[in-house]
Amino acid sequence: MSSENQTKPLRRTQSERSEAMRQRLIDATIECLARDGYAGTTISTIIAQADVSRGAPIHHFPTKASLIEASASYLIQRLYVLLGKAIRSLESSDDRLQDMILASWRQLFNRMEHDAMMELMLASRRDAELAGVMRQLWVAGRDVLDKASEHYFEALNDDVEISHLFILTHWLMGGMAMEHHLMDGDHVVEHFLKLWTTLLAGHIRSRPDVTSPPPRPANWKRLVSK
Repeated sequence: MSSENQTKPLRRTQSERSEAMRQRLIDATIECLARDGYAGTTISTIIAQADVSRGAPIHHFPTKASLIEASASYLIQRLYVLLGKAIRSLESSDDRLQDMILASWRQLFNRMEHDAMMELMLASRRDAELAGVMRQLWVAGRDVLDKASEHYFEALNDDVEISHLFILTHWLMGGMAMEHHLMDGDHVVEHFLKLWTTLLAGHIRSRPDVTSPPPRPANWKRLVSK
């Protein structure tokens, strides 16, 4: 076999090319949402961001709504995986409570993907179909938080629901993300997250000698393999 044949790249199948184009359009949509907002994200701006022909979106997504829905579904999967990475980083942590909260901020909330997700969340208030897609984020996120928080932490008294405290933490960081562009820097967020951690420490503590990762939620495989 000649060296030319050995180095010749394999041609992608039509299915592979089609999937690559779909992902290119979805990635461009997410970047446009984060940069231009929902109202400013048009087929024209997506085409320019993806650097594709005008017919490409129509071939793969018949309407803007179908492209937005596919992008929302992909974002849910992507944020779900990022949350999993943040949780796995706790295995060797000496202060899991603080590190889980700070890792969640850095891995999820302080990212372009979350900016795009916020735009879709706001738009879903007036779009029932989009709201149905976005509701998956809440269900998946709560499932992960429930399992991770109960795996790594225990309540100091019977009146505390650990997962409820982490839902409040999620809402706290969501509000911080909305105002992040007005702050002087990440040190502002981290100061208040550490203060919040101090308050939480009066109600919960890390489970001793827990080093294994939390069990994956039942819908993990479906979300990450869509």
